[in-house]
Amino acid sequence: ESVTLSCNVAPTAQGNLGYSWYRDGQRIPGDQQSLVIQPAKVTDSGDYQCQAGASERSDSIRLDVNSNWLILQAPPAVYEGDSLSLRCHSWSGYDTRKPVFYKDNKAIGSPVSGSELQIGRVGVTASALFSYPLIKVSPYSLIEGDHMTITCDTELSPRRETTELQFAFYRNGHIVQGFSLSNQYGVPSAQLEDSGNYTCEVQTPTGSVRKRSREAHIHIQEIVSYPQIKVSSDQVTEGDHMTITCDTELSSHRETTELQFAFYRNGHNVQGFSLSNQYGVPSAQLEDSGNYTCEVQTPTGSVRKKSREAHIHIQELFPYPQIQVSLHQVTEGDNMTITCDTELHPHRETTELQFAFYRNGYNVQGFSLSNQYGVPSAQLEDSGNYTCEVQTPTGSVRKRSNMAHIHIQGEHKQLLKL
Repeated sequence: ESVTLSCNVAPTAQGNLGYSWYRDGQRIPGDQQSLVIQPAKVTDSGDYQCQAGASERSDSIRLDVNSNWLILQAPPAVYEGDSLSLRCHSWSGYDTRKPVFYKDNKAIGSPVSGSELQIGRVGVTASALFSYPLIKVSPYSLIEGDHMTITCDTELSPRRETTELQFAFYRNGHIVQGFSLSNQYGVPSAQLEDSGNYTCEVQTPTGSVRKRSREAHIHIQEIVSYPQIKVSSDQVTEGDHMTITCDTELSSHRETTELQFAFYRNGHNVQGFSLSNQYGVPSAQLEDSGNYTCEVQTPTGSVRKKSREAHIHIQELFPYPQIQVSLHQVTEGDNMTITCDTELHPHRETTELQFAFYRNGYNVQGFSLSNQYGVPSAQLEDSGNYTCEVQTPTGSVRKRSNMAHIHIQGEHKQLLKL
């Protein structure tokens, strides 16, 4: 019979190449892409290789020339996913119309037509087309914000190196990257939630062969802990210097990482991102009370974490003052005393306060330590709308009373009729 062997090369390598042929390692005649052996003899049996140009020799393929009346012909190599066909071949004139095929000395059936038995796609009992994949991760130790690359590593059989493979990736059983030609899954900035059990799958384009890796647990280490709000004092009173700290801790592996901090009150930003982890209020006021949070981030913003809310209550140093008059009714000539009445917080009873008085918006007694304004002999023109102001010596806390109208009544002289 005639036998033709072909030297297959990659499309990119085709051209005017010189071909060489070898049997059992020895050079034999032939310089074309195809080697024709006609007629084949038993002595032509052996392991054949070809070489294109200066490339390496091909893998060897076994050719057996048999003188028996009947032989079983099968592909030289069968890989999982291949469609396998077996042929019962005989000398010309030998009756093979009803051949029977055997596996492990047990009959497995007759061909549908002619002398060929179609097995169909073969499974894992055949040579592996590619190895079971392994999950590999880079870098080995991962910290939040790192660029993480996961590789689905497998190896094709040398005889099937040109087979196209597709890859898919899963975390905790959920797909994170569908089938594509890339054997890598990249996460530009790894977060804690990217931790999990990863697997990958490899398949041929038709899906006839598909293999999944074992699970690989990937743990993303925290670069910085979730921050906490801390206040300089357990109790903050009006006028106090209040310092709020955004407290967090860097991973020992990344101690030199620069962090930025921002502060919020009731959801509104009070201090934008800066290198300072403190927000200072030189003189706290009642309106500085509220729910505070802080945020910490890396310079690129790839990792950002917010603290829980912390309620900060600014205690009142003293309540808004009230105007009190010594007499219920004041008549011309009366000694009138106006008091600016307020009360210090029990924790701050020794705080010195200053008082000022106003009539119709004009100052009648400047700030002093006296909380009283006295008029020895009230006159009609002393009538008016009075207010008073209370402040700390530095003026960091200042409060004004509501208006109080004071009316000086005129003196009525009685006339005697004679």
